[in-house]
Amino acid sequence: MAWLVVLASPLATVGGLVALRPGAAPNPGAPAAEGIQRGPEGWAEMYVRSWLSASRDDTAGVAAFYPDGMRSEREVGSQIPVATAAVSAVSPEPGVWMVIVAANLLTLQPDSTRPAKITCEQVSFVGDGTSYAATSLPTPVACPATAAQPLLAYGQSADPAGPIGQSAIGFLTAYLAGQGQLDRYVSPGASVAPVSPTPFASVRLQDLRTHETFEPGQAARPLDGTLVHVLARARCFDATGQSTLADYPLTLSARSGRWELTRIDPVPLREQSAGRR
Repeated sequence: MAWLVVLASPLATVGGLVALRPGAAPNPGAPAAEGIQRGPEGWAEMYVRSWLSASRDDTAGVAAFYPDGMRSEREVGSQIPVATAAVSAVSPEPGVWMVIVAANLLTLQPDSTRPAKITCEQVSFVGDGTSYAATSLPTPVACPATAAQPLLAYGQSADPAGPIGQSAIGFLTAYLAGQGQLDRYVSPGASVAPVSPTPFASVRLQDLRTHETFEPGQAARPLDGTLVHVLARARCFDATGQSTLADYPLTLSARSGRWELTRIDPVPLREQSAGRR
């Protein structure tokens, strides 16, 4: 019955939002909010979440967003939104907004399973930036398409047990599992803090690739200041033994004959952008 807890969460949140609507007693210690205007994206997310949670027996607070008394015709728990995110918002004219919200939805199947699926819902609002009213129910629309897989610029395989791999796994073990001294694997001046609380109990490298090409033995005796761009795929184990794969694009630099982390790159190198580093 864990899904009942998931179902209840948006109701509690909506209840809190309804309590903050105009007319609620102000907090005397709070600063004045007159003149503050807010975009409708967050309100649209809560509207979609409430509507997808609603049933013929529970309005899930839909009236806070669409106050015409509309009720869902679904059975309780037949669909459960577990996450929502606004993916676009446009204002075709002053005081009017159209927002598309993506929802991760668990939908009851004839075999009593609830597989997850992504659905996108379009909602529209009128308002003045301080209050909103929906002009329609959430309407399913096409979600953004999945683009072709980009070509990454890490064409060279590296030995996980080699010098680059030892530095990469040493850093990731300290960073993700709290084992070892992080400073030992990080270049001076690099600003990297370990993940806290520690998400994993152990880490091992499943795959290691580099952008640069090294001659045999060259990576073991790098000149100071040499850079290598690495894509490390790590298998991360939690305390129960369950594993999760994670990809880390890293830049390592050579200092005193060893490789140290310079930064966790924001995105992996792609073939068409590799020359513009």
